Parts: sequence; C-alpha cells; structure tokens
Amino acid sequence: MKVIRSADNPLVRRLLGLRDSARERREEGLTVIEGAHLLEAFLDNTAQRPEVVVVSESSVDEGEMTALQARLDAKVVVSLDDGVFGKISPVAGRNGVLAIIPMPAASPSEAIAASGFQLWLDGVQDPGNVGSLIRTAAAAAASAVLLGPGCADPWSPKCLRGGMGGQFATKVAVTDDLAAAVRSAKGRVLAAGTDSTASVFTMDLTGDVVVVLGSEADGVQPEVAAAAAGTIGIPMPGNVESLNVGAAGAVICFERLRQLLARG
Repeated sequence: MKVIRSADNPLVRRLLGLRDSARERREEGLTVIEGAHLLEAFLDNTAQRPEVVVVSESSVDEGEMTALQARLDAKVVVSLDDGVFGKISPVAGRNGVLAIIPMPAASPSEAIAASGFQLWLDGVQDPGNVGSLIRTAAAAAASAVLLGPGCADPWSPKCLRGGMGGQFATKVAVTDDLAAAVRSAKGRVLAAGTDSTASVFTMDLTGDVVVVLGSEADGVQPEVAAAAAGTIGIPMPGNVESLNVGAAGAVICFERLRQLLARG
C-alpha cells in the first residue's frame, strides 16, 4: 500500500480543501468523512463508493480497518503518515481513517414530496446541532431533513461527526427558499415555537407531517411560520425559557414515534 509522508502532497491539500471549504464541497459534490464508524455507515446505507480512503499508518493492520479495507477496491486505499494524518483529522491513532465521498444529497423537491414525518430546519447555525438533529430525525425514521437559509452545511466534517451516519440514513436536502417549500409541502406543516399553546403531546403528529425548527436565538422566521398550517410547542413547567434546539427536536421526533407505536 502506498504511504504518503509529505504534508505538501496533492491528496493532503485536497483533503484540507474539502474539509474547510463549503464552496469546494458544493463545486465538487464531494466531502470528507472521518472515522471507521462513518465510513461503515456510508458503505452500509448508500450504493455509492468512496473516491479515496486514507488510513493512518498505525491503523493499517488494525482488525476494524482490515475488515473495512476488505469491502473496498484496494486501488482507492492509501496510507498516510500519522503525523500528517493528525494535522487533517482529530480521528488519529487507532482506527484512524478518512474518506473522500460523493455527497448523497437529495434535491429539495425530493424532500418536499416525501411522505410520513419530516424535520425541517430554519437558520440553525451550529454544525453540532445540525448533525445531532439529522441523527435524531434518522433514528426516529423521518423521511427527510430539509435545511433552509442560514443553516450549517450538513456535509461539513463537524456536521457529519454530529450526525453519526444520519446523513446516510435519511434524505438530506438544502433549499434557499424555505417558505416556498412550506407552501409546497405534501402534508401539514407545523412551526415550532416557545410561544405556541398547541402542545406536542396533545397534537396529532401521525400522517404526513413536517415540523420546522428555528434557531434558539430567532426561532422560525416570520415568513416561514406564516406559510405553515399552524404552530407547535413543548410545555416547559420549569423556570427556563427554552430548550436547546437539539433537545427540542428529539422531543418532537420521538413524540411522533410514540404516537405511531400507541396506534399499533
């Protein structure tokens, strides 16, 4: 296996470019995933294959790495000196692996047309929260996650780490006009808000339902909320103003699942 030892190698520069630049990711339709778990999730949940897989030199002969390498074309796998690897990724040492993959992104129209439950995000800027929300939505069997303007890039390495494979387990799409998407949605669209009197625990969330979550600072934008069929809130009898958006998304997603399970 080829071993790269120079930080000036073109592949190293390309990895850094895709890691750091959303524009480069969009233009190439590629991103970088980090760690054995994400690579395994990509292989298990998509029909696509990595363009390049880079394994840290100390990880080449580890059991998990050899099992993953057996699923790959040997021509796409290279090894990288541990010191250089550590400059690119925090996933260094044992089981250190990076891969350049095609982004399995859905189109906005695919998300809009999807049936069942969907979670849409409006201006959620923190990449960790976006990744966590995608992971939660996928775990609750949401059919799609649609991100509007102002959201963190769902294909950035930090979002992908937060998603823990969720990006490969449900449709993920980005739109520049969330209000128009709301008006075109297949099912009921509900805008989440702290001032809503419609409790998530009493509202029927079965059927085709879209819930829109906004940022913790600004909430759902007025034009998006105005296009929705109604609002939804989470009762909070304690002395706090709001929940973290990731926690709110988890409550809503799994209340929907609880209602489905209760109906049998």
